[in-house]
Amino acid sequence: MAIHLRPYQQAAVAAVHEHVAHGRRRILLVAATGCGKTLTAVNLMQGAAAIGQRSLFVAHRRELINQTYRKLVEDGADPRQLGVIMASDPRRNPGAMVQVASVDTLRFRNKPRADWLFFDEAHRALSPSFKNLAAEYPNAVHIGLTATPYRADGQGLGELYDELVVVASPKELMRQGFLVEPRVFTVPAHALPDLSTVKVRGGDYDERELADAVDRRQLVGNIVEHWRKHADGVRTVVFAVSIAHSKHIVERFQEAGVRAEHLDGGTPMLERDAILARLDRGETQVVGSIGTLCEGTDIPSVKCAILARPTKSTGLYLQQAGRILRPYQGQAAVILDHAGCVLEHGLPQRDREFTLESRKKGTRTREPAEPQAKACPECQCVLAPQARTCPACGHEFAVSIEATLPEETADELEVATDDDVQRAIWDRLCAEQLAKGFKPGWVYYTYRARFGEPPEHFPRPSAAPDRSSPQGLPGKLRHLTSASKGRLSWDAIDQMLGS
Repeated sequence: MAIHLRPYQQAAVAAVHEHVAHGRRRILLVAATGCGKTLTAVNLMQGAAAIGQRSLFVAHRRELINQTYRKLVEDGADPRQLGVIMASDPRRNPGAMVQVASVDTLRFRNKPRADWLFFDEAHRALSPSFKNLAAEYPNAVHIGLTATPYRADGQGLGELYDELVVVASPKELMRQGFLVEPRVFTVPAHALPDLSTVKVRGGDYDERELADAVDRRQLVGNIVEHWRKHADGVRTVVFAVSIAHSKHIVERFQEAGVRAEHLDGGTPMLERDAILARLDRGETQVVGSIGTLCEGTDIPSVKCAILARPTKSTGLYLQQAGRILRPYQGQAAVILDHAGCVLEHGLPQRDREFTLESRKKGTRTREPAEPQAKACPECQCVLAPQARTCPACGHEFAVSIEATLPEETADELEVATDDDVQRAIWDRLCAEQLAKGFKPGWVYYTYRARFGEPPEHFPRPSAAPDRSSPQGLPGKLRHLTSASKGRLSWDAIDQMLGS
């Protein structure tokens, strides 16, 4: 029985056909996690097959390949016209009109003919394996699919795509009931990094120490206690900073009588499937991991995400948060952000502005590289620093030392509203502007680059401080931050700087 598309999916399909009709054949579809981008691609492939055109759908993970094959069958595709190219998969069918393939397997196989080429998780499309494959199909229509068109290296996807189509925004999907708006608990303002400890060298703040002060090296709040308070019994995924950290968190849950398990890129496939099946059934309540569950994991019954991993990557953060936003039996979604990710990137339900352009080198609005992770040089998958094998493409790293387990503070997480989060981010940018001596306009443009819109009602940032005597500024900033519960009074700072 054919699956009926939702109105926004129908609009996306129509937009693709409109672009193709006008000769634009490299199109990136941006769709929030959970909005059904796979169904949109399935409809396009079915439409192509109906007029005798062949399609090749490429993904980097087994779960994505199986999911796409299943959706094609559910949409009424004849299994005799479907093929899977993945290791020794028994569904191999070289003559099929639609092929669903692993990018790694395709490297060593004859390439099937295709009029349409689909790349799932297209934010990886600039890796050598994807780019080499794309070059094999110069005359095909290229469709990229992603929820997060961000890359840690700042490169845009305009090298492979000419047009960008936003399928639906998170707020729109939540208004229509296709996604669940999460209740978010995050780091309180008073627990944010304190710039007063940053040393001054050569009349300016030490850049390395300033980065260490801004990039959190500790987690706020007791993870198990907060889960008991805000999500007791809710099926949960934990995103940790390392394998050792994930195992440590799992052990603490187990000691508290909670059924918890750990998985990572080295977990055998059958064991991993069994762990996730137990989580889906509720036999396991908490599963800890690093980046393994960030993509390709579709378990609507999981309704709590614990962010125990600081990250500067907006894409990674949104992938983690998006795991729990699919509707399930009317259950609420809860995000416990112990790492301050929400104060770095904003609430996950916030609408964002996307572009195919790369960020200019040297601009301060460029998304910083992951401070506690590394990127696979083959596929750009973001991994923990001690990872030895990339779970996405199998790339082998040199042996590295396990990361130190982050400390948990005694603070309590607070409910995060959109206004409070945006104000906290604005205040942090203003503090950084003062600390580094940037012009006030830096705050405005950095904020706008991050959220796609200018601030409307926040107080203006101060002029840059007098660099001839910066030593007195940090303590004053700390005092103002404490007195205003994290909200800086720029009129007061102007007076102090002028005194």
